[in-house]
Amino acid sequence: MLQHPAKPLRPNGLSTRRLGRLFALRDADVASLLVPLSAADDSLSRLDERLQTSPIHAGWIARTDFAEACAALWAEGSLVHLEDLVLHDANMDIRSPSHELTRAHAYLRLRRKAWNGDPKTLLSPVGLLGFIGRGRHQAGNTERNSEGDTAVKGVLESGVEMVGDTLFSAAIAKLKSATEAASGALERISSSPSEAPRDTFVYDEDWNEAGRLAEWCACLTEAERYPPVLGALALTLAWQATEPIQRQAWLAPLLAALYLRRRRRAKAHLISLHLGLRALRPKPGSAKTSVEQLQQALAIVEAAAREGLAQHDRLMLARQVLERKCKGRRENSKMPQLAVLLLNTPLVTAPMIAQELKISQQAAQNLIAELGTGLREITGRRRYRAWAIG
Repeated sequence: MLQHPAKPLRPNGLSTRRLGRLFALRDADVASLLVPLSAADDSLSRLDERLQTSPIHAGWIARTDFAEACAALWAEGSLVHLEDLVLHDANMDIRSPSHELTRAHAYLRLRRKAWNGDPKTLLSPVGLLGFIGRGRHQAGNTERNSEGDTAVKGVLESGVEMVGDTLFSAAIAKLKSATEAASGALERISSSPSEAPRDTFVYDEDWNEAGRLAEWCACLTEAERYPPVLGALALTLAWQATEPIQRQAWLAPLLAALYLRRRRRAKAHLISLHLGLRALRPKPGSAKTSVEQLQQALAIVEAAAREGLAQHDRLMLARQVLERKCKGRRENSKMPQLAVLLLNTPLVTAPMIAQELKISQQAAQNLIAELGTGLREITGRRRYRAWAIG
C-alpha cells in the first residue's frame, strides 16, 4: 500500500477497469481479513477517542505532523533529520536546505492543509487540484485584494479631487495607474494557475488526468459499501495503481487519512501511515496477492495507531513533569509558556524560545537551565544546540 525504501508496494495486475471490483473477494479471503481489520479498527478508534478529550491534542497533532513528514521521505529512501525540518519550518535554518528537506516541508504543509480543510471538499476533483496547488482556491484572497484595490482607488480618486496641487495630483495619478497594472497582472496569473508549460521529458502529454480523476472519484462511492478502514485502503490502492494526477502517487496515504475523517472514523487526527510502515518494517515484496497486501496494509494501520498511542502516553508524562516545574512560579514567569512550546514542538533551540516568548537568548538559556533534567540535549554540540522532552 505504501512505498518502501527498497521497492514500491503496488497491487499486481490492477488495471483501471478493475477499480470498481477491487474488493470482489471470496468468502475465504473475507474471513482472513476479519481479524486484522478488527485489530486495526479497534486501535484506530481507541487513539481517536483518547485524542478527542486530551489536553495535549494540539501538541500531539503538531509533533505527529513533523514525524510523519520525516517518515514519508524515509519511505522513499531519503533521510531528513527532524531537527532540520523543525528549524526549516521556523525559518531558522543552520545550513542550506537540501532537496529532501524541501520535499519533507512540502509534505508537512500538505498535512496541515488537510487537517484544516474540509474532507468532503478536498476529496472532490476540484478540491484535489486545489489541494496540490493547481486549483483556484485563492478566490478569497483575490476578492480581498480586489476589495482593497477598490478602497485604495477610492481614496486616491478622492485625494485627486481634494488636492489642488498639480504635481501631487500627477503623482497620485501615476500611482493609480501602477496599481491598476499590478492588479491586472495578478489577475492574469491567478486566472490560469495550471496552464504553465510542462516539461515533456518529465510529464506524459497523453496522460488523461481528467478521466483518471473522474474514475478515482467514482471509487469514492464504491468505497462507501465497505467499512471505513477497508474503504480507505481501497482508495489508496486505486490511487497508487492509476495515479490520476501525474507524479502524485505519494498523495495516497494523505487521501486515506482524509477519507477516514470524512467517514468520521478518525475525527480527532490524521492517521500516520508512514509512521506505521516505519514501525512495522515489512519485508519488500512479501505481499504478492491483493489479499496479502490488504492484510499488510491493515497491519500498518494498527501499527500507526499503536505508535500514536505510545506518543500520547509519553507526552502526558512529560506534561506532568513540566507542570511540577511550573508550580510556585510568579505570575509573569515565562516558564508556563515554555512548557506549552515544548509540548507543541518536537525540539526547541534558544533562538526559537527567544523568538516565541519574546525574550532574550540569555533569558531562554536560563529557562532551559532551570528545567534541568526535564529536558535532554539531543545534538551533543556546544553550538546550535537543541532540546527535547519525552
